[in-house]
Amino acid sequence: RFIDLGNKVSFSYQDVVNASNRIAALLLDKGIKPKDVVATYAPNSVAAYCCIFAISRVGAVWLPLNARNTPESNLKLLKKSVTSLLFVDETIAAGVPELESHIPEGRCIVFTGQSIDGEALQSFAFEPVDCSEGDSEQAGDEQATISLLSTGGTTGDSKLAEWSSLTWQTMASIQMSLMPQPDIPVCYLVSSPMSHAAGVASFVPMLQGATILVMDGLMPEVLLPAIQAYKVTHLFLPPTAIYMLLNHKDVMSFDYSSLRYFWYAAAPMSADKLQEAIQVFGPVMIQTYGQAEAPMVCTCLSTQDHVEALKEENSARLRSCGKIAPDVELAIVDADGNFLPSGQEGEIVVKGGLLMSRYYNDPAETAAIRMDGWQQTGDIGVLDHQGFLSIVDRKRDMIISGGFNVYPGEIEQLLWGHPLIQDCAVIGVPDAKWGEQVTAIIELKDKQAKPDLQEVIAYCKKSLGSIKAPKEILIWDELPRSPVGKVLKKELRKVFWDKAGRKI
Repeated sequence: RFIDLGNKVSFSYQDVVNASNRIAALLLDKGIKPKDVVATYAPNSVAAYCCIFAISRVGAVWLPLNARNTPESNLKLLKKSVTSLLFVDETIAAGVPELESHIPEGRCIVFTGQSIDGEALQSFAFEPVDCSEGDSEQAGDEQATISLLSTGGTTGDSKLAEWSSLTWQTMASIQMSLMPQPDIPVCYLVSSPMSHAAGVASFVPMLQGATILVMDGLMPEVLLPAIQAYKVTHLFLPPTAIYMLLNHKDVMSFDYSSLRYFWYAAAPMSADKLQEAIQVFGPVMIQTYGQAEAPMVCTCLSTQDHVEALKEENSARLRSCGKIAPDVELAIVDADGNFLPSGQEGEIVVKGGLLMSRYYNDPAETAAIRMDGWQQTGDIGVLDHQGFLSIVDRKRDMIISGGFNVYPGEIEQLLWGHPLIQDCAVIGVPDAKWGEQVTAIIELKDKQAKPDLQEVIAYCKKSLGSIKAPKEILIWDELPRSPVGKVLKKELRKVFWDKAGRKI
């Protein structure tokens, strides 16, 4: 079943088939053809799932827009994709009147969690319609474009990664291999935006006959008891959301024994917080590494890897993102494209059917990240002698301080382990002496605490040395984040670099 906790909707799989066929017929009536781009712009709901399946049924290309993005960001994506039709939540439609100018006239379908185009969602479920003619043109074509996924946009405007049928098939095959069907009925809880990783990860559990439990947003007081009540087996959350759960006053009040895979990605987790999560939720933590251009599962740190690393007190292993996934080729290269041996840091490159086809309508940007069949990720990493990959940092995040290359990720890992620190970001800020000064911006677990910041700097120097240790630490109430929880370092840098009148 599909159960929407917020909108009080419960649909069987057959109900969803019926509803998606009815909506597909509506798309055909509005002139939507195979390969047209159709976007969804709404909070999580069962209704949104029905719209997504309808888009697929007519052979159109799905563009998910994150309801937590700024309207300006989503309007740019609509323009870039030349979207032919938009499914939009009625509250968003009322608040963003500019949407109409970005969509062909009559091609905007307003819906809620309980209705579509002014008609009750239930009526769509109970009146099946044959809509089999819509998707025949692309059936069986591995190169057919299925969806467009926006890139992170943490360093600039988002691009659109074009996912083919082969991308989706490869991703699903790897996910099923890494997370086999468990020994109890599958229940997947969608809390983070279904327009991104949490939604993408939900389709394999559907193949396993899962109950799909839908809620919009992270509400620990709803999510934690729901795990117990519905016997949730699969849960995907970014690390920042997991930290919120661990800090909730009632986190120890519920039974989490049904959990089999508590999947985290999008950013690393500190080893200390991982250990705490395993103590609370059980030996079920699983991490993968990917990006919009090579989605979700380039590597995997399995549940067993987590358990063994804890048993061996191997904190370096816990800080890694696992071994290379099946059907993926991954290597480390230097600035000239030469392959590097284990133990040496360089840019991560990947190859295989998992890759996006291209950046949508952007051949120059596509060519810029392709190298003899390999795709450059823009991430700096290192493979150890056992094949475990550790992400050192984003290539663009590197700080050059006093002539030395400093990668913020190593410093952030250390700061995350400090008992007073909830979250942090390390950036380079302009400095007359160093060129860039290593600066840490932190959020405290207790907003009223007054830590000795010089003690924190000394804590970093002891582990990292004086070159890598922050020269200054600033306390902010809240770090700027993207809608999927990634810290927006471009916004942090802007505060400091705009004053300097330069970018580097």
